[in-house]
Amino acid sequence: MSNKSIELNLGIDFGTQFTKVCVRDTSLESSWVVVFSNNNSSLDEALILSKVGICSDGTLLAGLTKSEWERQLKPHISIDYIKMRLANLDLIEEGNQYPSDSIQTFVETDLNIAENLENICAYYLSCVIHKTKLWISKNNSDLFKNQTIDWSANVGVPVKYCDSKSLYRFKKVLCLAWLLSESKPVKFYDLQEKMTQLRQIISYDQIPCFAIPEIAAGIYSYTNSRQAVPNNVYIFFDIGSGTLEGASFRFWKENEMPKIDFYSAEVEPLGVNALVKWVNNQVLGSGVQIEYDITENNHKLLKEIEILSRDIVNSYSLYRGDFIANKFKVAVNAINKRLQENLPPQIEKLLYLILRQHSITRQVAKVITSCQLKNRTHFKQSPNLVIFLGGGGRESEYYQDTITSTHAAFNHHRADIPPYEVKEIPFPEGNLDMRGVESSYFHRFAVAYGLSIPEAEVPEVKLPSRFPIQPLTPFRPITPEIGRYPDDNSSM
Repeated sequence: MSNKSIELNLGIDFGTQFTKVCVRDTSLESSWVVVFSNNNSSLDEALILSKVGICSDGTLLAGLTKSEWERQLKPHISIDYIKMRLANLDLIEEGNQYPSDSIQTFVETDLNIAENLENICAYYLSCVIHKTKLWISKNNSDLFKNQTIDWSANVGVPVKYCDSKSLYRFKKVLCLAWLLSESKPVKFYDLQEKMTQLRQIISYDQIPCFAIPEIAAGIYSYTNSRQAVPNNVYIFFDIGSGTLEGASFRFWKENEMPKIDFYSAEVEPLGVNALVKWVNNQVLGSGVQIEYDITENNHKLLKEIEILSRDIVNSYSLYRGDFIANKFKVAVNAINKRLQENLPPQIEKLLYLILRQHSITRQVAKVITSCQLKNRTHFKQSPNLVIFLGGGGRESEYYQDTITSTHAAFNHHRADIPPYEVKEIPFPEGNLDMRGVESSYFHRFAVAYGLSIPEAEVPEVKLPSRFPIQPLTPFRPITPEIGRYPDDNSSM
């Protein structure tokens, strides 16, 4: 009896702090979340730290959940933000790189150079792939009975980077990781040697690995639903741990085939943990709680910001400049003036959080106004502008309030930008098994779910560089034919 063949596609949401994976049985058109524990279906066990450790003896650590990482001996070198470091290799040329610390040298090896960073990221992704396949074989053993598995994988790339050389680099690293996962080394110098061998024999086009725009993947559950309205323009912000990614897009159909046109995309280091780290660095040694306030204590935090903003407006009413997103329109230079005073750490913290509101709203405004410049007709005709929020920071009222307040802070009503309408990304009922993780966390797995859908089944995507700014229609005054004055001076 010959074996049947089954196609399984891995959707790898390579996040700044955590990586999530969904796997899809393409014949059944059904996906499920990978939970890297046999006894626990909690959210934490479905999140792999996007971090690589190198111990003093060269032993490598990667592909671990937070609890697994904490059970390890502290490595000699911990390398975080590996995804953004990889993107930086191309973005530095464009002067648009993500800020990150330099990695310390390991036994006279510079880990910051391109090839070594690629090796580190390939090793990390190989651990994720290897761990995912092991979990699937243990928890879905029926799939392997008398069947041959045809594997493939997609990795997510911020849509802004898809318009740069980063797209090819991410695909190349995933292909290397795919081969590396079959015989994963455990020591740093073994990795270097193995990667040199793989680079000499690899044929990237022959490996079923692809790089896909993350936000495109994040909204596939919407574009595949009955709620999606063709020809509408939408905004999506993915509030991650390290970054805030925003994009605008139009969903449309041609001969019943779905298509997505991206008009604008911006990625900034304004995610939850990046924001916390920045504020902590400003309020040195204060010990004030920040992450809890942003993620759990939202109502109290926003109330404190409101009271402080009102006080600043009353005290520094003469200061003008760029306004921050809250109902009082606090000027940035008024905040900076207040920071020059001798203040308790709690007030300093609030002031820096207000300044970060300004950074967030500038990004939001840039995404939306760039979109408007490329599709003026939609903005003139639509009663509202739909905004989707995703990522781990989706539930934070601090981010929700800041993003939605951009309309007032930037006077978007005067620019013919309709009111914002925040919507939930619909859960793909019948197409996704959360494997015990609460469905309320779907916003954290929306990108991984979209990435699990093979490239051949997803809408065709066009990136922002394909769409030029539409010129304004020039104003032409109409001169009435009846009652015109002659061109000479006879009427004078």
